[in-house]
Amino acid sequence: MSVAVAVVLFHPEHQALDLLVRTLAAWQHGPVLVHVNHDPQGRVGAEVSLRLPAASVSGSPVNDGFAGAQNELLKRAFEQAVDAVVVHNPDLVLEPGAVEVLSLVSESLASPALLGPALQLADPDGLAPAGQVDTLGIVWTRSGRHLDSHQGDPWSDPVGGPVPVAGISGACLFVSRSAYQAVCAVGGEFFDADFIAYREDAELAFRAALLGVPSFLVPGATGRHGRGLRGTQRGGGTHVDLLGVRNRFLIAFKYGRQRPGGVVGPFLRDLVVLAAVLTRERSSLPGVVEAWRLRREMRAKGRAVLAAARLTSREATRL
Repeated sequence: MSVAVAVVLFHPEHQALDLLVRTLAAWQHGPVLVHVNHDPQGRVGAEVSLRLPAASVSGSPVNDGFAGAQNELLKRAFEQAVDAVVVHNPDLVLEPGAVEVLSLVSESLASPALLGPALQLADPDGLAPAGQVDTLGIVWTRSGRHLDSHQGDPWSDPVGGPVPVAGISGACLFVSRSAYQAVCAVGGEFFDADFIAYREDAELAFRAALLGVPSFLVPGATGRHGRGLRGTQRGGGTHVDLLGVRNRFLIAFKYGRQRPGGVVGPFLRDLVVLAAVLTRERSSLPGVVEAWRLRREMRAKGRAVLAAARLTSREATRL
């Protein structure tokens, strides 16, 4: 199986870029595609091209967002003769054999599915294992939040066959050609580009499940995720906090009463979030305003998905 790898960069720090280049230089499964966001002088892209001459490197003078840039990389990858693409965070290392295990599981399934490895939390500076779980898949709460399953629990190498989960972290997502085509058949995009970054993987998993494309954690495939890069987790900066609030309301507008968690729990959580934004986190208020501005576009997208849905919201979120 030919498996491409797709990586989006945004202001990478020197040590993180060194680690990523070493990882991608060892990739032997198929094409390597890299996109550099907000690289107006093309310096980062030029460095990546120099150090990875076999890679396909693109760049943008503006920030296309993780979702939009990954959409373009996925499109370019599947225009080539590849069977699957691994959406790969810059702060990620897959353990030996992980791609082969994911490929075998993908080939064994009778219908399209999104797959992902079990990820261990890693030291963000050198990606050494931290001995704790980073993610064993995405779970939804009844208040419409999404969380990484078992995050922070002691790590032990998982065993067993594929496990159905509500979603897979966008830090490492194995996308077969058939899964890509099934998701893009409604709306024409894989990730919802309006989500920019943060929650885009949870929205994708929910939408894919509604359309009959489930997600499976593959315990036999493992990796390490740093999760400490600047601007990648909530609480680490005002911009990512703003995106978290913004994208929560985008999901609400997109799916309405069919959003993850249902009606009452998410609505009450919305009130808590709005109160916090108005009293303590006013830097996130522009995110609420932008979500409101996009509400009609989101609702139109949601209606198209729900019209083609094969599962209910409760079934898709496994609540």
